[in-house]
Amino acid sequence: MTKAMLLQLPIPQINFGKTTANVPLAAACLKQSAAGFPGATIDILPQSLASYLGDAALTDYLLSAQPDVVGFSVYSWNLHRSIHLAKIIKEISRSKIIFGGPEIAPESHVFHNDFIDFFVMGEGESSFHRILKNIMGTSGSLPVAERGHLFEAGCRIVTGGADKKYRLRSSPYVNHLLEPHVDNLMYLETQRGCAYKCGFCYYNKSRRTVYAADDKIILEAIGWATDNGVKEICIIDPSFNSRRGLQNLLKKIAEVNRNRKLFFNAEIRAESVDQKTADLFASAGFTSFEIGLQSTSPEALRVMNRHTDLKRFIKGTSFLKERGIIPKVDLIVGLPGDDLNGFKKSLMFIAENNLADDIQIFPLSVLPGTTFRLKSRELGLFFEDYPPYFIKQTPTYPLEDIYLSFDYAESLFDVSLFPAPHLDIAFKINSTPVAESGDILVSLQNRPFIKTLILNSKRPHREIEAASAQMTSPYQIVISRPLKDSEYICKTLAILTEANPFTPLEIIFLAPDFLPDTQLLLSSIKLFRPGYLDIYNNYQYNTPGNRSVLFTLVSDRVDISFEGEMKRQVFWWKKSSLPDAEDIDALSGFDGILIDTAHSFNHITSWQDRMAPHADDLPYISFAEIGTQKRWLGLTAADEFSGLFL
Repeated sequence: MTKAMLLQLPIPQINFGKTTANVPLAAACLKQSAAGFPGATIDILPQSLASYLGDAALTDYLLSAQPDVVGFSVYSWNLHRSIHLAKIIKEISRSKIIFGGPEIAPESHVFHNDFIDFFVMGEGESSFHRILKNIMGTSGSLPVAERGHLFEAGCRIVTGGADKKYRLRSSPYVNHLLEPHVDNLMYLETQRGCAYKCGFCYYNKSRRTVYAADDKIILEAIGWATDNGVKEICIIDPSFNSRRGLQNLLKKIAEVNRNRKLFFNAEIRAESVDQKTADLFASAGFTSFEIGLQSTSPEALRVMNRHTDLKRFIKGTSFLKERGIIPKVDLIVGLPGDDLNGFKKSLMFIAENNLADDIQIFPLSVLPGTTFRLKSRELGLFFEDYPPYFIKQTPTYPLEDIYLSFDYAESLFDVSLFPAPHLDIAFKINSTPVAESGDILVSLQNRPFIKTLILNSKRPHREIEAASAQMTSPYQIVISRPLKDSEYICKTLAILTEANPFTPLEIIFLAPDFLPDTQLLLSSIKLFRPGYLDIYNNYQYNTPGNRSVLFTLVSDRVDISFEGEMKRQVFWWKKSSLPDAEDIDALSGFDGILIDTAHSFNHITSWQDRMAPHADDLPYISFAEIGTQKRWLGLTAADEFSGLFL
C-alpha cells in the first residue's frame, strides 16, 4: 500500500492564532479525484497543524506518518519553507516529493532542487494519477515537459492537463475532506480558467477558456455549508461575474440561503454590474466584493492588457454600495507604464468617487509564468529575486517613488497599509505566573505544543533543544527580569531558530534592567534570510531588514525609550485600579498597555465590555492573564483570530 501525504503551508505571520485562510483546497481536490485509487491511501495534513506548527514540529509529524509520497501545494509565500521541509524529509526518508501549485511555472527557482522528484505545472488531478501510477510501477512513462537549461537533469516536470470531470465533481467539503471550523470559512471554486489575460497574473495557465462547475454542484456545497455551521463562503474564482448564467445561479443561491445564515464574498469586475445583478447579489447574501481596479492610468492598463471602462466601473460599484455591499477596491503600486503621478490620480479617483471603504493597495509582484515576468527585460522591470518578487524599479517608477506611493495613500485615507501585529503577551494562568519550568501550551489535534517559552532563569540547553521540536508558528519567548546573561539568551535563540528557520517569533522582555541589544540578538538568530516577511514588510519601514523577529519590551518605567524597526515598548499597568480613558490617553505614546491587576474576573470583564466598542481608537491592549486576554481578543478582533484559540 502506498501512503501519500498532501499539505499546504500558510502565509507567515507574527501573531499566533490569527486566521491564516490556509485552506488546502488543491490537496483536497487531489484526494477527492484519487478516491478509490487501487493500492494507495491519501491523507491531507490537517489545516490546524499545517497553519500553526513550527518547522521542526511539522517535520517530525510528517516523518512519523511514514508517507511514501509527500505532495506540497506551493505558493510564493511558502516556497522556500516547503523546499526546507522537503529536503529534510528526503534526507531522512525515502519518500517521493511532489511540488505543484502556482510557483511551478517557468522562471521559478524551484527547479534547481534535485531532491524534488516531480513538478506539476497546471491543474493537478490527472497528473497526480499518472505520478502515483509511475511510483507504484503500474505505468512506465510520464508526459514530461521539455527540459530547458534551467532544469536539473533528474527533475521530472509533468504537465497538468485540465480536469475533464471538474464540471460535475463535488466540492471537497461535501466529502468532509476539509476543516471549515478552523477559520469558519469555506473556499468555493465555481469555475476554472479566466476570461482575462492580465500581465501580472498567471491564473489562466491551464485553460484557454472558462470552464464552470454545474449549478447543482455549487448549490450542494452551499447547502452543506448551511448544515455545518459555516458562516462565510469565499468564492475564489478570478472573476465570479464572468460566469454564464450568473443571474439564474444567484436566484438559486438566494433560495438556499433564504435564512441568510451565510455571508458571501468574491472577486468581480465592477463594469459588468447593473442594478438587477446588484439586487441578486444582495438577495443571495453577498456582503463584499474584491474589485481589481489596479490603476486608472491608460498606459498602465494598456501594458497589463486590462481594459477598464471607468464610467461603468463607478456605476457598478455604486449599485453595490446602494445595497450595502462593500467594494474592496485593489490598486497596484509599481505597474509598468505607471508612475507616482499616475498612482496619485488613481488614488484621487478612489477618493472622489467615495470608494475607499476598504481599499487594498499592493506592490506589484512579478510572478513566475506571468507576461510581466516573461517580458521583464523588455519592460525594464527590476524586482526581488525572492518571493513575493516585489517590484523594485521600472523605467518610470523608481524605488523612492514606490515608497512615497504608500506614504501618500496612508495619509490620504488615514489607514495603515502595513499594520503592526496585535498585542497578545499574556503569561499568567488564573492570575499566577507560569511556573519556572513550565511554558504556555496549546492543543492541536489533541497534542500539546509550545506557544510561549518562558525563561525565568537558565534552563538546560538540552531542554531548549527538546522544546525546539514542539514550537508553534509563530511562537514567543518571554525573558523575565532575573535572566540577564546575554550569551545564554543568544545560545537559546540560536537553538530555537536553527530548528525552526522559517518560523517567525516574538521576544518579550519583562521589566529588564537594561535595554536589549537587538542587533546582538539578531546576529545569533538562524532564520533563513530574506524570509517572506522580510521582503513583504519592507514598506513598513522603507528600508530592508529583519521583519520576522519582533522585540517587545514591557515596563512600568516612563524614563526609557525602546523604539525602532521591529521594536515596541509596552507600558505595564500594575496599579490598584483599571485604567480609564484619561489614563489610556496619557499612555498613548507607548505601543501598547499590558493590564496586570488583581481585580476579579467579573470586574475585568465589565471593564472590557465597556471599552471594547472603542478599541479602534485605543492603543493596543493586552491582559497578563490568559483567560481575560482571550476574551478581549474575542471582543475586539474575533474576525481576525481563529476560534480554535479564543
